Amino acid sequence: MKPKAFIFDIGNVLVRFDHGHAIRAFAAMGADLSDRAGVEELADRYERGAVDRAEFLAALRVLLRHNAGDDDVARAWQEIFEPNLPMWELVEKLHAEYPLYLLSNTNCLHHDYLLREYAVFEKFADGVFSYRAKLAKPERAIFEEAIGQFGVQPAATVYLDDLAANVEAARGAGLRAFRYDPDAHGDLLSTLRAEGVQCV
Repeated sequence: MKPKAFIFDIGNVLVRFDHGHAIRAFAAMGADLSDRAGVEELADRYERGAVDRAEFLAALRVLLRHNAGDDDVARAWQEIFEPNLPMWELVEKLHAEYPLYLLSNTNCLHHDYLLREYAVFEKFADGVFSYRAKLAKPERAIFEEAIGQFGVQPAATVYLDDLAANVEAARGAGLRAFRYDPDAHGDLLSTLRAEGVQCV
């Protein structure tokens, strides 16, 4: 069966990211970065929708022992991405032939930033995001929610993710899932051609 739809992860698929950018930005602000574990735990809760934007920013300021304004803290948290241009070129080609969807572990600050800054996200018809679903990959339930929300046939839907655990979980939910390495983009093109995708 040839693919009829595509679902994309975001981080290290559509965009590359480096949390080091946020760390350096916070350091430049004079923040205390000693409680990295606390920041990571808070970030995970934010990504799962356990805290909202205002709660996250307030708690992050406490962990950083800094009284910077929301806009400064948010900017440092958001500006960690850069385009993965080969994938954007692929999205342009696929968009002309297939419905495209998003499935990502993310938070509202990152999600808002990506939609605002990068026009490539206009090519996607819908998305399931961990902070809204209150589920996170590699939990099978978030894949099942995406399949139901998008109305796709799993066996005819290609899912792309950079993490092996997420790929395995997607396969468990019936999707045709493949691991993507942004440093080996040509491998994905070969895989898609073998799957019967002719526009690449």
